[in-house]
Amino acid sequence: MIQRSRKNMGAILCEWGIVTKEQLKTVSMGQKDRPIEELLVEEGIVTEEQILEVLEVMLGTPYINLEYCMMDNEVAFMIPEYIAKRYTLIAISLEGEKLKVAMKDPLDLIAIEDIELLTKREVIPVIALEKRIIEWMNQVYTSAQTKHMVNQLEKKVDKDQAQKIKNETQANGQMTEFVHNILKRCILKLASDLHIEPFEAEVRLRYRIDGQLYELTRIPKKNMEEMLVCIKVLAGLDITKHRLPQDGRFSKKIEEQEVDLRVNILPTIYGEKIVIRFIYRKGKNLTLEEIGFSLEDYEKVCRMLENPHGIILLTGPTGSGKSTTLSAALRRLNEEHTNIITVEDPVENMIEGINQVSVNTQIGLSFAVALRAILRQDPDIIMIGEMRDSETSEIAIRAAITGHLVLSTLHTNDAITSIPRLRDMGIEPYMIGATVKGVISQRLVRRLCQHCKKRHIVTAAEAKFYKIPENTIVFRPQGCSACHGIGYKGRMAVHEVLVLDDGLQEMISGGIVHTEVLRGEAVKRGMHTLWENVLGQVLKGSTSMEEMLKVVYEPS
Repeated sequence: MIQRSRKNMGAILCEWGIVTKEQLKTVSMGQKDRPIEELLVEEGIVTEEQILEVLEVMLGTPYINLEYCMMDNEVAFMIPEYIAKRYTLIAISLEGEKLKVAMKDPLDLIAIEDIELLTKREVIPVIALEKRIIEWMNQVYTSAQTKHMVNQLEKKVDKDQAQKIKNETQANGQMTEFVHNILKRCILKLASDLHIEPFEAEVRLRYRIDGQLYELTRIPKKNMEEMLVCIKVLAGLDITKHRLPQDGRFSKKIEEQEVDLRVNILPTIYGEKIVIRFIYRKGKNLTLEEIGFSLEDYEKVCRMLENPHGIILLTGPTGSGKSTTLSAALRRLNEEHTNIITVEDPVENMIEGINQVSVNTQIGLSFAVALRAILRQDPDIIMIGEMRDSETSEIAIRAAITGHLVLSTLHTNDAITSIPRLRDMGIEPYMIGATVKGVISQRLVRRLCQHCKKRHIVTAAEAKFYKIPENTIVFRPQGCSACHGIGYKGRMAVHEVLVLDDGLQEMISGGIVHTEVLRGEAVKRGMHTLWENVLGQVLKGSTSMEEMLKVVYEPS
C-alpha cells in the first residue's frame, strides 16, 4: 500500500462507512508496524479495490482496473523489466507524448523519476491493484522474451547442430530456456494444454484456454529436433525413439504455482507432435455448491452421495471438469470416521485426509491391480479415476455389491448412454440395476463476456433450429478489451443428473437398456436433459446459442 496514505486511512474508511469503529479497533490491536489497510484486507473486512477507490479520492490520482484494459506489449515494454518489478508498475498507454503508468504506489517519486529518465517522457501515474500489475508484468515480459528467443532461433546458422543434438542426452541452453519460457507463458495464462505441431516448413505452438486453441508463436522447422529432445529429457522419455507414441510427465513451479505436466508424443508425417497437459495442484478447491448445479440437480446429487453403497458415475468428454466435480464430491464425503481411497491416472487434486494412489503401468500398477489391493485396505468409499475396461468395471461392481460406495467416470455422450456402455463392457443388466445409483453428465460451456455481450432476437430460422421461440431475446458474443476481443470470458459447468430409482433399476435389471426407452422414462421421472439445462443458460444470457450447439448436437 501507499506509504503516505497510512496515517489517516482507518479514519477515512470509518467516515465513508466502509468499516465500523469496532472493526477498526479490533484490527488495530494487532497492527504492530503493518498498514491498517493491509490488515483489514487480510481479515476480509474490506477489499483491495475499496482501498484503491478511497486513495483515488484522497490523492486525486485515478484508479484503473487493469482487468478491463487491453494489453499493449509495445507500450509496456518501454519500461525495462527490472524497473517494473522493482517498483511494481506497468506502462499501459501513451497519452500524446506522455506515458500512462499503472503503479502500486503513485506517490513513489523515485520510481516516477527513474521512468522519466529512461523513457524521456513525462509520466502520468494511476493507481492499480497490485495483483493485476503483477499479472500484466508476467504476461508482457514473458511474451517479449518468447519473441526475442524465436528471433534468435531464426538467426541460427549451424546446420550440423540439429544432427548432433540427436545423440545428446539434453538440449542446448538456448532451447532449454526457450522451452521453459513457453511453459511459463502457458502456466501464467492458466492454459490447460500446449500443442507443438510440426509442419513442412515450420512448427506451430498453440495453447488451449477455456476450451479454445490460440496460436502462441511459430518457430523454424530446423529447431524442432532440439525442442523435442529438450521436452523428452524433461519428461523422462527415450530421445532415440521417433516412430512410436510416448507418454511422460514432469513438474514445474512458476510464481508459487505448482503444476504437473503430462506429455504425449505422437509421430505424424512431418515429425513428432507434442501435447502437454497442465494439471494445477493449487487450483481453486470448489465445493459442490460452487460446481454450478441447478438447485434441483444439486439436491439430487447430495441424495446420491448419501448412499452407503453402490456406484455413482460421472460422464463427459476429456476436459469437461469431471475430476473437479469428483474432488468436490470427495471433499463432501471426507469425514474422520470414513476411509476413502482413490486410484487415479494421475492424481490431479490432492485432498487432505484421503488416501490417493497413482496408476503406473510401467511397473504393472494398473487400475485393476490397484483396486484389488484397495479392497484389502478396508475402504468405505472408493474413487476410480476411470472405468476403462471390463476388468476394472467388474471389480468396481463387486465392490459396490459388497457394501462400498464407488465413484468413477465413463466417457459417454450423456447420462443415459452410460447404461448400455456398461452392458457393452460385459456387465450383466441385473448387476447394473442393482449397483448403479446415479449418473451425472457434465460439460463446460464458455461464458459470455458480461461487458460486451449484445442482445439478439431469435429469427424464425433460428427458432426452428435451436427449438427456441421466435422473437425470444438472447445474447451473442461481440468482443471487447475485457475479453481480449473473444466475446467469451471463463467457462461454466452444465449437467444432466440421472437418479436410478426403484422403477428404473427394475427396468434395467429386466434387460431394458435401450437408450431412448430409458431416456423417456427418466424424463417422466423428473430428469432435466443436458439440452434443457444449457438452453436455460442461453435464456438467462449466460452463454450463446452457438455454444449450446457445441455441447449438445441435437435437442433431446
